[in-house]
Formats: sequence, structure tokens, C-alpha cells
Amino acid sequence: MRKYFGTDGVRGIANEELTAELAFKIGRSTAYVLKSHDHPLNNVLIARDTRISGEMLEAALVSSVLSMGFDVTTCGVMPTPVLAWLTRRNHSVGFMVSASHNPWMHNGIKIFSNGYKLQDKLEEEIEKHLSDDLKSIEIGRRIQKNMLSEYVEWMVRRYAHLKGVRIAFDLANGAAVSTVPTITSEIGMKTTLFNSNPNGVNINEKCGALHPEFLSERIENAEVDFGVIHDGDADRCIMIGKHGYVVDGDDMLVLNAKFMKENGRLGADTVVGTVMTNLAIEESLKRNNIEFVRTKVGDRYVLEKMQEIGATLGGEQSGHIIFLDLVTTGDGLLTAFETISTCLKFGIDIEEFSHKVKRYPQKLENVSVKDKKTIMSNSRVIKFVEEVNSQEEIRLVLRPSGTESLVRVMVEGKTQEIVDKTVSRACKIVKEVSDSGEIS
Repeated sequence: MRKYFGTDGVRGIANEELTAELAFKIGRSTAYVLKSHDHPLNNVLIARDTRISGEMLEAALVSSVLSMGFDVTTCGVMPTPVLAWLTRRNHSVGFMVSASHNPWMHNGIKIFSNGYKLQDKLEEEIEKHLSDDLKSIEIGRRIQKNMLSEYVEWMVRRYAHLKGVRIAFDLANGAAVSTVPTITSEIGMKTTLFNSNPNGVNINEKCGALHPEFLSERIENAEVDFGVIHDGDADRCIMIGKHGYVVDGDDMLVLNAKFMKENGRLGADTVVGTVMTNLAIEESLKRNNIEFVRTKVGDRYVLEKMQEIGATLGGEQSGHIIFLDLVTTGDGLLTAFETISTCLKFGIDIEEFSHKVKRYPQKLENVSVKDKKTIMSNSRVIKFVEEVNSQEEIRLVLRPSGTESLVRVMVEGKTQEIVDKTVSRACKIVKEVSDSGEIS
């Protein structure tokens, strides 16, 4: 059982749970383990988002990797998908210092090798060596280099046809500020930027992918063709139609799948989603002779399934979409450009398209608990979930948060009344079990 690594790297409150000391140990242990497994450590890349603790954790990681005898290139502020793209292009290892969509006081460390996040077994091995006295007789050198130019050039070449498109961006005061202004300017887009002035503590603050209403309210009557919203590390994309209608990841999966298939890009004629994906999405895809496969929540599980079955499109309602024929992880800007390209090529109004994908009522609530692992293994909770899911008109998913002491309760059904009642019952049972301290 891993103590530090969750579904998306190591997360915690900076300087409390995720300290500089822990970051140093993670960097040192990672270098030791990956070297033993012949991963490419000729030049380690380290990037961060805009939160104030990023420089502290970056410095700790730099020192730890240098102490193990490997050179380090510090990339500064950079989106997570750009770092992943660079590690694949340069056959290297990268550390991303970011807590994605979480508030500024949180931070995290994600590790990539050749474009992909590390496998669970490697993360477990890294944890085993965190307290070891690891040393090297060699000392690495720190290199400071503008690593963004390669990615910028690639994006500008691929999406040059979007010249003149009018887009309003919400950059969440996050890492997208390092790429979006440059790329859109070089393409020749007409852009309006919101939340593009990070100060270290305003990342994701009442803006970004968790708050689409911010941009929706501002472009409802503006002269724009699309709105694009990122989260703090820019691996997500939520879109807004020209009249302010929110278009989420589920909509983009359906839209892109239909036309990737038409162009021969849809691997295995299959889309990969999660247990949280609305049933209406699955039904819409199947009407277009496209298969749909579900995984656990988390982009790493979506990616694993895509690789297993040969799919090239997968993602989540949150806007984390993977175009595996182009990149190895969710890339918010690429997702936006792919979706816009599809709309323009086939004359699609993204709002009208989204309205046609009728959703089943779905509701999500978070329940604060003392021990989320105990809740998920409790016999009373398990029995209730089985009873609900034995009925045809309702679907219940309980899952522990990967970063907080929460159990997420999602219910989907044919009527809002059934959904509301089931959510209420589920939350009550979870809370009762947590408060009573039941362990079985």
C-alpha cells in the first residue's frame, strides 16, 4: 500500500504535508530507482505551475537529482502536458510540480518518463527508498534553457488553419500563461485572455475548469466564436459556446469520436471513459457504431485501457481528454484546438451539438469522512451499492477522493426524483458509517 503516491502523484498542503524535505527525498529516490530500471536520466527536466510553493519544491528536487549525479534542466512555469511532451520527444525523465485544479496552498509532484506517468510498481519502489541514505560520487549540473519553443513550434504548425478564430480564454492564473498567449499570437488568432496574471496565490481562485461560470458570464454577449477554460496545470479543457453554454469533456468525446472515425483516426473504433461518464454518452456513441469502455476514475486508468485495446481517444467529463495518436496525456490547449478544428471542418455549432446529446439526470456530492478506505470496504456500504445497482433505472458510484478525506457519491438515473432520493440515502449511510467508526 502506497503512503505518499496517489492516483496523480504526491499531493498535499505545501510546507505541511508536502515539505521541501519530502520533495528532496522523492527526487533522490526517483533518480536511484529509475537508474536501476534503465530509464533515460541523461537530462532530467523539472517544471512547475504558478503557485507560490513551486519554487521551493523545485529547488528541493533540483538539489536531490544533482546530488545523485544527474544533470537537471529547469523549465520554469510550464503546463503538465508540455513537460510530458518534452520527456517523450527528448527521451528523458521529468518532474512536474503542480496540484492541478486544487487551491494555491496545495501542491504536488508528478513524474514522467518518455511521456508517460510512472507505473504503480515504480512509485511503490520509490516509496521504499525514501528514507534510505542514498549517495553518488558524482554531482550533476543545473541547466537553464527555454524548453517551450519546441512545443510552441509544433502547435503553431499543426493548427495554423485556425488563424482568425475568435477565442476567449480563462487561464486560471496557472501554467497556461506560459503557452497560450504565444501560440495563439503566432497562429494569428483573435484572443481575449482572462485570469492571466498569476501572483502565486490566485491560481484556480473562482476561475478555471472548476468554475466555468466565470467565462460563461463574460462571453455570453461578446463577439467570440469559442470560449476555452483551463485548470492550473492546463491539462484540462472545458469549452464555452458563443452564447455562454458550457460544453464539458463528455460532449467533446462524442463530437471528436464521430469525426475521428470518419477520418480513420479512431483506434479500435472505441472511446474510453470512466464510471462517471453519463450513460447518454455511451448510447450516443453506440448509435454511431462506436464502442465505449469504462475504467476507474483517473486519467492514468483511462490511458492504460486505451493502450491495452488500441484506442486513440479517451477522457473524462472534467475535460481531461487524451488524443493518443498525438500526445500521451491530457492537453487542454490541444483538446480545444482539435475540437474547434472539428467544428469548423464540419460546420458544427458546438452549443447545438451539445444540446442534442441528452443527458440522464446525474448528481455528485462529496461526504467528509474519517477514513475513506474503511468506508469503501464496509459491508453495509457495499451491500447498499449492490442493491441500488441491481435496479435498471439507477446507477450508483462511490469512490474515495485521491487527495482529500472525502467519499464522492455519484448517482445517475432516469428521473431527477430517483437520483435525489438515492444520493440522500447514500450520503446518509456513508456519514453514519464514518461517524460510528464501523470497520466491517
